[in-house]
Amino acid sequence: MDLFTVKQQYYSGNYKQALQEIEKVASSDQDAVVFYRAKSLIALGEYEKESSQSGIATAFNTYADIVAGSGSLQDLESAVSSSKSAFSLNLLASAQAIQGQNEDAVKTCLEGLDSNETQGLAELVLLAVQIAVSDSSNRSESTASSILQNFLAAHEEYANEDEIIINLAESCVNFVAGREITGSNFYFYEELCQTLPSWKSQLGLMSLHLQQSHLPEAQAIVDLLESEYYQNQQESARLYTPQLLANKITLTAMQGGRVDELRSQLLELQPEHPLCQNYKINNAKFDEVVAKYA
Repeated sequence: MDLFTVKQQYYSGNYKQALQEIEKVASSDQDAVVFYRAKSLIALGEYEKESSQSGIATAFNTYADIVAGSGSLQDLESAVSSSKSAFSLNLLASAQAIQGQNEDAVKTCLEGLDSNETQGLAELVLLAVQIAVSDSSNRSESTASSILQNFLAAHEEYANEDEIIINLAESCVNFVAGREITGSNFYFYEELCQTLPSWKSQLGLMSLHLQQSHLPEAQAIVDLLESEYYQNQQESARLYTPQLLANKITLTAMQGGRVDELRSQLLELQPEHPLCQNYKINNAKFDEVVAKYA
């Protein structure tokens, strides 16, 4: 069963196209197929609960509730424990991360990576790396790097369809470490933007330009994503406009402009966005200092 095209589309953020490719796959009941179909539908806000009693289908029903803000982590743990696989552990770790339990989430990923599973390991590595680099502690980069390097040492060869997943994991580590930015990361995202152009790939490249203070190039991507062609991609525009606004806030600040209006737009659209939360925390700290010395 070859999921090369499915994974290419999914990890580029082209969820509609990923679903179209899944329909061409003969084995529709395999965990990997169920995983990518359900994850794509959840991303698009189109997931409907399955009546199937199979382990991963039951886990997805509970996971979808957690993503929507109404599910129980205990129910998901119960569903996963009855049918543990790399893909079901991926759901549990994702749910733990959603609820702020990052340390437990990484442990869940490592449990799957230490198992005898053969499918779904690359997906677990990427998730573990993403969770690790999102941690604000000073050891986040070393943790993420260790997880990735241990996986690569144990799996010198991996399926061609998993290459995009491993490349994404490497780009996460490189980005947070601030290394290889002008090398492999740029090459990877530039190639993605050429072969699989999407909101997600363009925003990834824009983040690299911002990190290197390439302001004209970053502005060009803003103009591209605000063009009629990309704005007509309604599902992607809905999903990724918050990240575009966050990147525009950074870009505008670097250009010396005012960001109040952009910040208000982001706050209205996605108040839980990390940029909004950090701004709120910093404002509260500033108010404390002012009150202390007033």
